[in-house]
Amino acid sequence: MNPHIGHRRQDCWWEPIYDPEVALEPDPYDWDIARDACPSRRYIAGQTLDTHATPGDTFKVNRATYRECDFQGTFRANPLFMFDECRFIGCDFAYSSWQNAHFRKCAFIGTSLSLSSFKRCEFRDCTWERVGIGSKTEFAGTFISNPSALIAATVSQTDPKDKSRKHRVYQWQRLLTTRAHVLRSLMLSHGTVGDEHVFYEIVKLHELKRLTARMAEDLFNIAFSPLVGKIANGVALLFHLLNFVLMSLFGLTNKWGESVSRPCLAFGLIFWGFAEVYQRWKFNTAIPHPFQKSFDITLLVGYSNQVALNDLQLAIVESAQVTMAVIIYTIFFSTMISKLSRAR
Repeated sequence: MNPHIGHRRQDCWWEPIYDPEVALEPDPYDWDIARDACPSRRYIAGQTLDTHATPGDTFKVNRATYRECDFQGTFRANPLFMFDECRFIGCDFAYSSWQNAHFRKCAFIGTSLSLSSFKRCEFRDCTWERVGIGSKTEFAGTFISNPSALIAATVSQTDPKDKSRKHRVYQWQRLLTTRAHVLRSLMLSHGTVGDEHVFYEIVKLHELKRLTARMAEDLFNIAFSPLVGKIANGVALLFHLLNFVLMSLFGLTNKWGESVSRPCLAFGLIFWGFAEVYQRWKFNTAIPHPFQKSFDITLLVGYSNQVALNDLQLAIVESAQVTMAVIIYTIFFSTMISKLSRAR
């Protein structure tokens, strides 16, 4: 059996499990759930599970509480390892590898998932509170039903020996970067498992958190870099902010790739809205058929016949309409093609 690696609670001050006073019992937990369903401060080794799990049967743990325990090693069940309504309080999953494990309605409180890997696992309807996570946390074919709750619960603590403002800001921007890295892993993992709406939720989270992390890095460099660095990062911040606004608007238009009906609705709003403008606004050029004009420009089929050459106000409105129509066209067709070609 692999020896317990026990230095993280003393050294990793950025983790929620950090507590130099915690000492675990030296003997590994033996998975005797009938005797001890609420282990506390135990080393839980994956190798000991093999002696208790029966091949072909689901190994179930119901409503157990694990308090300040270290899970290490390979946890593999044939066919399934089920935690049902369990609580993990102050636990450390570092140096653990999980396969075919399902966590249903479990609570992860002050627990770290850093340096752990999950393959063909599920976290369904779990709750998250002060969770440590890192770019080395790996998810492969693993489904999480509420990824936004997991990401929102992640924390990165500050060094008790460093009270500087620079250190606090640095930890804040590093946490945002870590969230973006983890979301990329989750996005790749959910490409083949889970529900469609969860996949597109992760796409949204990844794109926005990635840009948020870049803006946080820019702000850090603006605050603590020399003058030249402040100027360069100030310019970069403006571009990243523009990217964030555009991605938010375009993502809202097609629900981050999930919805084809939203762009269609946008077409209808453009058609009706500009038709009302053509009908009610007093342009220099008379518009006898405002709805037909709006229809032609929205679908781009008659734009050249409708364009106004001697009316600046009308030309500006027409240009705005055709620009919006082209954008919606692009979003609509890219969404449709993405959905039809994804299965292939």
